[in-house]
Amino acid sequence: MAGKKQEKDIPMIQTVTPLDHYRLHIELGSGSVLELNMENRLRTNRYCDLNSDAVFRSAVTDGTKIIFATGDNDELEIFAREAVGMAMKAPGESVCILHIQPLENGRLRLEMKSGSTLTLNMENRLHTIRYSPLKEPEVLQSVSTDGENLFFGDVLNIDAEELTNLALTVPPAVKENEAK
Repeated sequence: MAGKKQEKDIPMIQTVTPLDHYRLHIELGSGSVLELNMENRLRTNRYCDLNSDAVFRSAVTDGTKIIFATGDNDELEIFAREAVGMAMKAPGESVCILHIQPLENGRLRLEMKSGSTLTLNMENRLHTIRYSPLKEPEVLQSVSTDGENLFFGDVLNIDAEELTNLALTVPPAVKENEAK
């Protein structure tokens, strides 16, 4: 039960920082980092209030969502899953991963058609049965994409839904005897 308690204590969104050009730097509880391009959403009814620099720069998080103060006690909220979905899909488009680059420590950098980037932290998942093949540098380096899915040779495939879950969920704790 202690593992479940610890997992619940880790917020899904650790920090959110507004950047220039209507981008948000979002550090997730999973150890992944999302740089969300919001510029392509500003002409929509839902996000039009973000055209105001003051509103956009008011971004804060309560751990589950990003909150913008739009004035008169009104707020615009973007939940963590919604933010990852917005990164993966440009408005009116399907999931489109343009480029993927393996990095050190089991990380993958994904560039999306939406103009967003996701640095996916896989390091603490490598001890699990599903992702253990990624411990081998040649398997991690073999990563490719068809625009929607990640392929690690013929060893492992990750679809868009699994990718979203990997970005958002806290990895299982490494048992002390497995870490040695």
